[in-house]
Amino acid sequence: MARSADAERSDEDDRGALPPSGPRARLKSGLAGIGRDSLAQGATLLIYHRVGGGTRDELDLPVPAFARQLEQLERHDVVALDTALDRLDSGDTRPSVVLTFDDGFEDVHAHAWPLLRERGLPFTVYLASGYVSQPMVWEGSTAKGSTGRGMSWAQLAEMVDSGLCTVGNHTHRHVRPEALTEEEVDTCTASVERHLGVRPRHFTYPWGVRVNEMEAALRERFRSASSGELGRNVPGTERVRLKRVPVRQSDPEAFFAAKLVGNLAPERAYAGIVRLAKTVGLRG
Repeated sequence: MARSADAERSDEDDRGALPPSGPRARLKSGLAGIGRDSLAQGATLLIYHRVGGGTRDELDLPVPAFARQLEQLERHDVVALDTALDRLDSGDTRPSVVLTFDDGFEDVHAHAWPLLRERGLPFTVYLASGYVSQPMVWEGSTAKGSTGRGMSWAQLAEMVDSGLCTVGNHTHRHVRPEALTEEEVDTCTASVERHLGVRPRHFTYPWGVRVNEMEAALRERFRSASSGELGRNVPGTERVRLKRVPVRQSDPEAFFAAKLVGNLAPERAYAGIVRLAKTVGLRG
């Protein structure tokens, strides 16, 4: 799983039966009202990782929290990634939201998929193909116990066959930026094609870090590439430099809602506070 600078472990004991209430959540509640309140332009790509994995990691959303977010999302235009890009290609700036799940954790199939299927919401899984049906155990991964495994090919096929799930490329072994190669990318694509009969058209960088030297190769292979860089996407956004917006366990509803209406000021402020805390040696 990608571990960006703001992906720290949660201090909270609450697993989502109640709204998040730890120090991060209190800070975010205070930040939620800053910035402008207006509709976003273009496509907002939300980054999810795990749902209902039962860990305290910030990237592992409890099921009740995820369900509450879907209730908010039903008031917005949630579209498939290709639909969002089609709009941008035509110059259409109307606001849309794209749901993306990095890595391919099994608990996404167990807990997120039933809720997405019930609501008919499209989504993208950026798959690290080397971990299908395997423990997610690379350095920095938040995998814990039996839920920290990759989905099986059968589970992925079930979602793809529904027409709601797009499978993207997240490399084969979830390599660090300095180890990213064309072979890593091509191995993932070949594996997806062999097992699912579809060719990935979209890529996202492991660890959320862009590698400029890879952009030419990515343009040849994919319609889009994205990173962990915070922002929304408009018609002029480079298709191999799409931006995304993280979702974390400690996000209160108002903080999450701000992301959906185009207000990224709370998210930017929180990221700045985290960077400052790290600079002075405080625990994030």
